[in-house]
Formats: sequence, structure tokens, C-alpha cells
Amino acid sequence: MVEEKILIIDDNPSSLEKTKDCLSKVGYKIFFADSGKSALRFLEKERVDLVLLDINMPEQNGFEICLQIRQQYALDDLPIIFLTGREDFESITRGFHAGASDFISKASIAEILLARVNVHIRLARTLHFLRDISLTDDLTKSYNRRHAIYTLKEWFARSKRYGTPFSMIYLDVNGLKQINDKYGHQAGDMLLRTITQAIKDLLRESDMLFRMGGDEFMVLCPDTNKQGTLICVDRMQEAVKKLTIVDKQVSFSYGIAHSTDSFKNMDEMLNFADKQMYAQKKLIKKAAIHKKTK
Repeated sequence: MVEEKILIIDDNPSSLEKTKDCLSKVGYKIFFADSGKSALRFLEKERVDLVLLDINMPEQNGFEICLQIRQQYALDDLPIIFLTGREDFESITRGFHAGASDFISKASIAEILLARVNVHIRLARTLHFLRDISLTDDLTKSYNRRHAIYTLKEWFARSKRYGTPFSMIYLDVNGLKQINDKYGHQAGDMLLRTITQAIKDLLRESDMLFRMGGDEFMVLCPDTNKQGTLICVDRMQEAVKKLTIVDKQVSFSYGIAHSTDSFKNMDEMLNFADKQMYAQKKLIKKAAIHKKTK
């Protein structure tokens, strides 16, 4: 049995019931919407795997609804199939221009509907998997540097254009090299996985954690002012202090940058946080050397 969720957008009760019976028999979980507004409200709260959409709808037609859904979900993120009685060239062309993934006639037999739905859901699942692999760091399961740079660039541009604030925390795990040298890279890998999970557990759903390489990480916090960022860092430090790897207490150095400051571009913002982090790391090393010489 499959567990995928499908949203059917159609104002015709008999057509809804027929499509529901066809899909639910093989295990799909079906949701309904009888207008574009109700469909968009539903999609704001619920994630589905595929949308079946009629063209002839009240208030907004299917083409307009499809365009609005595409503003939130990319073509490779959510398949949208027009299930309609209109099969003329103009309708099909307009549908694909609006962002449709496919067209199916309401007159088609059930086997054709099931086959096309299955193909698009499997394709979307594969694309999601490939995208996750390309964006994720294998060791820590946080996002990778490639995705960090792309996301930071996008947020910086949005902030400049719309004034949307965000904060960046750039951090470096202390003592990774010493652990690798003394106990081996398995212990070092455990340190990175452990600190990553501790940070993920306390971040908000909207926050994003990236591994920038080696022992360096970045956290992006949307809609966060300077005070909120400091609170986030304090919580991260408290969570990490409770961790030990072999005989070493875990800690990190950090630098902070805010979109509200007058950075000319993304690179300048990133470099500012990076320099702050290294300055703090040097102070920690000096304090450790001073402690040993006492």
C-alpha cells in the first residue's frame, strides 16, 4: 500500500467522488478543495505529493490556480496534473505554460489515471532524493557549503530588496584537530555529528544549519534581530557544554553578522562573521596557553 497524499481541486461533486474512489482503492490519501482559495489555504498547512486540478473552476480557472501554486512550489517539487474534459491544443499549451506537469482526460480509464499519477509521484520522489544528496553533507546530515552560498545569496538579495532581516552565526568547533590526532578521525567524526545534532535540536524550524567545511558551520536565522541572535548563540553554547567526546568537553568559537548592518554584498557579510569567529578563537587559544604556563 502506498501512503502518498493527493489533493483534488474540482467543484464537481460527482467527478470528485469518481476520482477519489479510483485513487483511494490503491491506498492514496485523498484531500479535496472546491476552489483555488481553499486549495491554497490547504497547501499552506498540509504537504501533499501531487495535485489533480480541473480547468473549469469558479472564481479562478485552473490555469490561474496552477500559476499561484507554482509561486510556492517549483515544478520539480510538486507535480500538478490537469484532470479535465478540455483537451484542445490551446488548453493543453496554456496549462503547460502555467506550470502543469501533465494532462489527463476525465474520460480516460482508471488504469491510465493511476499509471500517470504513479509515474509523476515516483519521479518527484527521485528528484527530491537527488536534490537532498546534492545539498546535504554526508557526515553531519546538515546542509553543505554549496547550498549555504546559494541560500545566503538569495536571503541577502531579498533583504536588500524587501528589508527582510536575517542573521548569520559562523562557528568553528574547538579542538577537532587535537581529538583527531589523539584518538583518530572516528572520534573527530563523532564530535562533529554530536555537536551538529545538539544544535539542530534547539534551532527553530525556519533556521538552517550548514557545514561549510572541516570544523566550520553556519547558521542562518530568518526574521531575527541582534538580540535574538545572541539568545540563540547562548542556547547553542549551553547545549554544547553538556557534551563530552572521550575526555574533552565540546565547545565552539563564533562570529555574528546581521543583514541590518551596511554590508555591500554577501561576501562582505560572510567575511565579517568569519573574522569575528577567528578573533574569538585566538582569544580562547591565548587563554589556554596562559593557563598552562601558570
